[in-house]
Amino acid sequence: MKLFFPSAVFISFLTLGCVPTHASFSFQSNNVPLTSDETASLPTYSRDAENNISNTPGNLFVMDMVHNNPGEPLQTTAFRDPRTLATLGYNGQVIMAEADSCESFDAIAPDALPKGSDARAWIDQHAQALEKQAAQAHSAGIKAYAWMQFIVLPKAIVAKFKDEICDEQGRIDVERPMTQIILRAQIAELFERCPSLDGLVVRTGEIYLFDSPYHTSTGNNDESKMQSATAIIHGPQSHIALLKVLRDEACVKRGKVVVYRTWDFGNNFHINPEYYLKVTDAIEPHPKLIFSIKHQAGDFLRMTPFNPTLGIGKHRQIVEVECQREAYGKGAHPFYIGNGVINGWEEYATLMRPDQPKGLRDIVHNPNFAGVWTWSRGGGWEGPYITNELWCALNVYVIAKYAENPDRTEEEIFDEFARQQLGLKGDDVARFRELNLLSAAAVLRGQCSLIKPVDLWWARDDFMAAPDLSMFATTNLMAAALGEKAEAVTMWEKIETLARQIHFADATTQDFVETSCTYGRIKYSIIEQAWTILLYGQAGDKSGHYDYARLSTAIAKYDELWKEWRELKASHPSCATIYKDVAFQDKPGIGAAVEHYRTICDRERLRGALGYNSPVDFKIQSN
Repeated sequence: MKLFFPSAVFISFLTLGCVPTHASFSFQSNNVPLTSDETASLPTYSRDAENNISNTPGNLFVMDMVHNNPGEPLQTTAFRDPRTLATLGYNGQVIMAEADSCESFDAIAPDALPKGSDARAWIDQHAQALEKQAAQAHSAGIKAYAWMQFIVLPKAIVAKFKDEICDEQGRIDVERPMTQIILRAQIAELFERCPSLDGLVVRTGEIYLFDSPYHTSTGNNDESKMQSATAIIHGPQSHIALLKVLRDEACVKRGKVVVYRTWDFGNNFHINPEYYLKVTDAIEPHPKLIFSIKHQAGDFLRMTPFNPTLGIGKHRQIVEVECQREAYGKGAHPFYIGNGVINGWEEYATLMRPDQPKGLRDIVHNPNFAGVWTWSRGGGWEGPYITNELWCALNVYVIAKYAENPDRTEEEIFDEFARQQLGLKGDDVARFRELNLLSAAAVLRGQCSLIKPVDLWWARDDFMAAPDLSMFATTNLMAAALGEKAEAVTMWEKIETLARQIHFADATTQDFVETSCTYGRIKYSIIEQAWTILLYGQAGDKSGHYDYARLSTAIAKYDELWKEWRELKASHPSCATIYKDVAFQDKPGIGAAVEHYRTICDRERLRGALGYNSPVDFKIQSN
């Protein structure tokens, strides 16, 4: 099978900005029409075709979305083009273009957003752009679903109806009659302005307004772009009220699909079976109403169980899978998810009971299973920014092909990718698989821990915080934790070796694979030294006696590794941007913690040089 990855800058999932030389790919820019053979290979789109509620292969949703970084320029990626998705077997594209920001509300408030105003002009242009994207999906033979946050409304509409739609705290209440009138008008106008849309993907768990300058999610004067206000202010009852409006206006009246995401925070809709059933049992099933659930209980993180709400209740469910994991490098280094998502992660041997479902293979024959929705790119915030989509594309390919036909095995699909898309042969296929399986094991041991629970978000996006390691306070646990980090580094060294042993079909791919594997080895070596510094430093904080020799050695290695990482980036154009030594949102992170212990070691060296007998004497004199 030949993959077609078109874009305006001739990109492929193998390299951004460079055209591969081997023959298993073809490339065209967006303004070059498809050939007759390429057009014939695309699936046929039927506007009138009803969704078949069977979950047999060929009757499942196989959707993809590029998750944009809020407030940033759009990523350069092959996966934004629906023709790319069609050739991979997808039958739907989720367009992350804020469908909640396309409406003028002329039907209920013709004076609120007058023509000629800046807000109205922006809204009109936004609606036109969304309709164009939906039409492009249809031209590629797949369906188009728009991303829509609830509740997001124009500031002018909220100001006009604030007393009727907001509670005493300024929160927009979905259960108020006027709110429901506004939401019904919003849905009706959206499909009038964007008739090519086949449905909506609804988010209530988080609200971000970086890309909607004239909108708000609250009746308060809050100009924050990271607004936490959502439609869910009365727990399950708010979900039920919103679902009834969406089901009626979109599914029943207009024959449109509603994919309703359960994602939220805490022990609520997304991971709590009791909460999930309380909401969904109150809603009459409809063939076009689907609930979307992340495959893990929580976010896309290791050391979290398979989601217990999958496979229960009376509604169809689609499973969300992030392919560019925001907590594990974002494709800057290998992190293979195919085996873990389909067959279950390694840690499930102890995290879960033998009789519990652990991966997609355990639920694909459940009558509720309606398909898979991948996030080919995006999720999280900021970097690392990658130059090459290979590791994302491998994850996408395996999950998409499995969703297309769940009777296939993960290993069979992986092998197909290695041979047909990378042109690997013989022992190189086995080496490539070993490399990728090792990446999953090495990330688990390098960033998380199988010994004691640690903060799963301490290293996320391109940030490194200073994790609380107090749970390893005893001598034995310290040794075990550092042994685990050393094991991870050994795995990365093996990965680095395998990368150099594999013979790829072109120099560009060869360079990227080798560079990205070195990137991973350096990153997890830095983590090993950082944990050494934190563990021995925190032990000294507690006891008052520091192991200066061990701390100084780890700090020196830590410094040398950062230097190596910077040099890798400077000397290899294929290298992704590297991490920062600060925590999320640029708060003090691992860098500040290391500097703290560097200062302690420097003071000790100075004390010795000046001849003071004890740190206490030196402290008294230096003060």
